[in-house]
Amino acid sequence: MLTAFELVEEAVYRAKVPGYSPTFGLRNLNAILSDICQHHDFALARGVYNFNFDPELATLFGSGPYTLPLDYLRTSGSSGATGASGSAWYLYPTPAFPSGQPIYMTPIDIAEFDGYPQFPSQSTPELWATDMGGPLTQRIILSTTGDLTGSSPTIANCASITGLKVGIAVAGEGIVPGTTVVAIDPATGLVTLSQNTTGAISAASVFFGVPPVAYVYPPPLGTYPVTVRYQRQMPPIVNHLSVPWFPDEGYLITELASRLCEISDDQRALSFHTLADTRIRKYLQKDGDKQNRSQAIQLDARNFASARGGGYRRARNTKVAGWAVAACAILPSFAQVIAGVVS
Repeated sequence: MLTAFELVEEAVYRAKVPGYSPTFGLRNLNAILSDICQHHDFALARGVYNFNFDPELATLFGSGPYTLPLDYLRTSGSSGATGASGSAWYLYPTPAFPSGQPIYMTPIDIAEFDGYPQFPSQSTPELWATDMGGPLTQRIILSTTGDLTGSSPTIANCASITGLKVGIAVAGEGIVPGTTVVAIDPATGLVTLSQNTTGAISAASVFFGVPPVAYVYPPPLGTYPVTVRYQRQMPPIVNHLSVPWFPDEGYLITELASRLCEISDDQRALSFHTLADTRIRKYLQKDGDKQNRSQAIQLDARNFASARGGGYRRARNTKVAGWAVAACAILPSFAQVIAGVVS
């Protein structure tokens, strides 16, 4: 696997712009990696978040808000054949299933959520809505680097702590989803977190800010454990010796060469971009090794019954009203048609 520096070096060579610094190339490489997160649901950029329902959050507007991870972009569409419809669920305890029966929630728009009847009741949630609260760039307060010691709830030697406050969310390399800031030491740049980090990383890329929130409908009866698979905004590369999280090196080199040519007003920019687009399309065909399992068309579980959406749901009845009933009322019966033919 090529490091970020080696990828930039190769792209600079192909674009024939040797005067560009590695830092400039790395900036553009990070922009490409960020675009991949925004435009595609790759399993490589998928995260998993766990929390519990809180009956105390039941209101006239459903249940919530439930704080999501800061790097949350959208409910995952890379979770298999059922995609987003199988990416948010909770365990409902039943006598037949002591460990809990998984119940999948259907993702809906926040506007649809607002339109549901608003009256106090509690049941088993069926609908999942997220409120992003604006673009990611409006929610990020600070993007910086710091040292993770591993299995410790601290970030040491933060390059900057400007704007940080206790209680805001944090995400990035080695950060567990849902982590928040507990304490800040301005003298040493030490930031204490609500959860341990996952490993020892020097100059790890981390960012702080206000996370999006989620709502469910109808409100839950109990504190059921919830699991959400989501697409992440991956942290930028800050170390030239790091290997990018996206493994298609041919695409990264070619697309980076395209952007460098565009900046230098080189007419080869379009041809490089076209080649890069072809490369990522090939990667999309094999993403997540989907060749080894069956695929399915994603349908709204509220209208189409399925084991994933819940066996208690039924297909919408389309034959009780409308043109079909009217047509049947005016058409002659089969007996009438026969009688007319005989006569």
